Amino acid sequence: MSTTRTKRWNGTLESLAADYLKDVLERMESYGDRVQFELPGHSKHPIYQVIGRSDRKMGFDGKHLLLRLNESGNIADSLSPTYSIDDVRDAIAGKRTRNATSSRSVGSSNGVKRRRAPAETAVVDTVEQDKYAYYRAHRDELPEDISHHATEISRLMRSGKSAEEAFNEVIAQHY
Repeated sequence: MSTTRTKRWNGTLESLAADYLKDVLERMESYGDRVQFELPGHSKHPIYQVIGRSDRKMGFDGKHLLLRLNESGNIADSLSPTYSIDDVRDAIAGKRTRNATSSRSVGSSNGVKRRRAPAETAVVDTVEQDKYAYYRAHRDELPEDISHHATEISRLMRSGKSAEEAFNEVIAQHY
């Protein structure tokens, strides 16, 4: 079985590690249904921006921490095409994506436009939003490297704990 996954990102979605893409997918489920990556550099985990329905962008670094957008409103000057959440899911599953969403055509070759089914109502996952709001409000009191346990905090919150309970449990466990 051969794979195109490499240690460095070569500009194709399939070359990114599945674990990395799972974390990207988690951010997409929370903040938006499209993603763009910085074009290939020297890192195996490129920075990326998640784009929401109202074209609001949130930038993340290679470790999935928030990143400021530049003056042009993007995370970088050279960006990949826009990939949909389905493209990312396919890449995690090992399927090759044909093209990015921005280059797909809506109509058929004979000029007849097809109607799309109405978009499903997105289920809003507020765990990441609540976690970040709690972190922002209490960052001075929290341990400096608490971000290393972000996935664990999210898991605790998804199991029914509040943000405060999840943070306190992680602090009691690791500090």
